[in-house]
Amino acid sequence: MLVDAATYVDGKRIPTYSPHAGQGFSWVGLLDPTIAEIQEYQKVFSLHSLAVEDAVLGRQRPKLDQYQNHSFLILKTAMYNLETSRVDMGDIGVFVGSDFIVIVRHGDAIPMRSIRSDLEKQPERLDDGPTAVLHEVLDRLVDQYIDVALKLEEDVEELEDIVFDDEIPAPSARMYLVKRELLEFRRAVFPLLDPLDFLATKDVAFVSPEYRAMFADVRDHLMKVIDDLNTMNDLMDAALHANLALIQVQQNVDMRKISAWVGIGAVPTMVAGIYGMNFENLPELQWKYGYFVVLGFLAVISGGLFRVFRKNKWL
Repeated sequence: MLVDAATYVDGKRIPTYSPHAGQGFSWVGLLDPTIAEIQEYQKVFSLHSLAVEDAVLGRQRPKLDQYQNHSFLILKTAMYNLETSRVDMGDIGVFVGSDFIVIVRHGDAIPMRSIRSDLEKQPERLDDGPTAVLHEVLDRLVDQYIDVALKLEEDVEELEDIVFDDEIPAPSARMYLVKRELLEFRRAVFPLLDPLDFLATKDVAFVSPEYRAMFADVRDHLMKVIDDLNTMNDLMDAALHANLALIQVQQNVDMRKISAWVGIGAVPTMVAGIYGMNFENLPELQWKYGYFVVLGFLAVISGGLFRVFRKNKWL
């Protein structure tokens, strides 16, 4: 659906949306549009069919494509959900032309209304045209990446403290969930580095070269997020291996305890088995004190085994 469509002249929003008005630029925002909804703007702004298809379908890797009438970026949005402790992902397709910018959004991971509202309060920035909007979107996007990375870092540190400080195995399901969220977030963040590097160092059609330094600043922030993700991923790998080792140690301890009790129980089982055989001439069968002597013998042997196992920390 259409969220907002406006035309800006000299950095100020004019009352009537007028694409290709001859001055200023138009900014169109769409949320989860259908093919039919976006085709209207495809005709108005001569959007390439391949770019339109990518924008509608979503679920693409971040990339930068240049066409005859516009440049096109695919971006991945990310927001940490405090209720589920998971990272909610989304997609943004950005069409940048000489006098227009069309933003197609899937999901609510980045508040586009607040971006438009903030920029409208800075007409000197909006006067720079579509490039200013593109930079603001990328800057806000990477800022959200930083916030998500901080939340994931808290999750990783929590699991790390459980594993390495308490030496108690952490819940495996929780560890694998955090690991999966890290991997999903990495898949969204890492591919964006190439488009940002291109914007910061090379000429991109319909993007002002005066913004190269500002795109470079956004790229540097993204690289910081990537470094943090690499560190967290290494820590999670170490924590997973350590947690697996703790589980194996716990299993070994349990097996030793089971083996010790089985060993203690084997002695009376053996004696009972011998005297349970159906032979007439078993020794001490008619002895008056035989039962009590055997019980005492079993108690001494079992107690001795218990002390030996306890001394060796098997029990």
